Amino acid sequence: MPPHVQSQLDSVDGNLIVIAATKKIPRADIEAGLYAHLGLSLNGGAIVAAGPALPPADAGKWSKRNVFGYDIKRTDWPMVTKTYVFETPNFGDAATYGTHMHVWEREVYQHQVFEPQGMMIHPELLRDEGGGHLAVKFSLSPILDKSRPEFELMLLWSLNVLQENTGVTGGFATDATEDDYISTVALDWQIFPPGTIDEVIARLRGAPARPSNEPDFDRHVRDRVRFFNKFNPAAYIRGQGGFGSYFGAQFADDLVVFENLRYGNAVYVLYENWDEASQRSRIDLLRDHDAKFDRIIHNDNWEERLAVLLQAKLESRGLRRRGIFR
Repeated sequence: MPPHVQSQLDSVDGNLIVIAATKKIPRADIEAGLYAHLGLSLNGGAIVAAGPALPPADAGKWSKRNVFGYDIKRTDWPMVTKTYVFETPNFGDAATYGTHMHVWEREVYQHQVFEPQGMMIHPELLRDEGGGHLAVKFSLSPILDKSRPEFELMLLWSLNVLQENTGVTGGFATDATEDDYISTVALDWQIFPPGTIDEVIARLRGAPARPSNEPDFDRHVRDRVRFFNKFNPAAYIRGQGGFGSYFGAQFADDLVVFENLRYGNAVYVLYENWDEASQRSRIDLLRDHDAKFDRIIHNDNWEERLAVLLQAKLESRGLRRRGIFR
């Protein structure tokens, strides 16, 4: 922790802080586009601060983790039974007899999974007197709460993201309320009844405004609904909160499949009781042991692997995929 940041944090009386710092920037650097990735640019001779902006993943290690998330193998935690789905050749000769998907359970070390956080940097022009330098304040959202168990992790993560992208970092008190803080991290889960693809799309389209950075929302959700409908879901879910957006399907109280629409690099099959899990914040939704969920990365054959895994989990709960096994 930089000493000046620690001093700033020690001076904050309340629990809520914002990661922010002010920087004196040469006008020539802005003209050269050095801060364009943060929405700070020159337009007609005037400096424009058009943030907030998602820091690019190539700005540094923590910026990359902010976009894609990360996980840590925990050899100090107890091993657990995990389910794996992989493609294997028929009769040892895939060229002649083809392949099939195989489900395998084995004892493995757990991973601690940290979802993409989607922190955004907000540039604010504080002083521009037309000279060679100007003063800009860079702040990071969401705000942080010192009383939360994940505070130290998120503090260091946030400080690094701001440092990697602006060259400065710090922390200040904020006049935000507790409700303001909760609105940036909590997930407001909406439950929709199953139906046709068009019906589900229509219900979701009527939900609160979706984040602008969800790529091809209708096409993405339509593809997922088409896939989930094959397995007769009990309900569809949409989590909309602050800087994250989740969509998925519920098949039982302890079987939910969802993904982050904003990043979409993995699908999560959650086995924890959904009533309890739905109360967790976006920050800590998947940051604990991975014993209670499986994660399928979006790479080759991921949909087929998800289908086989979901089919096995439905069978183990006495449920059946529609039109199959009857």
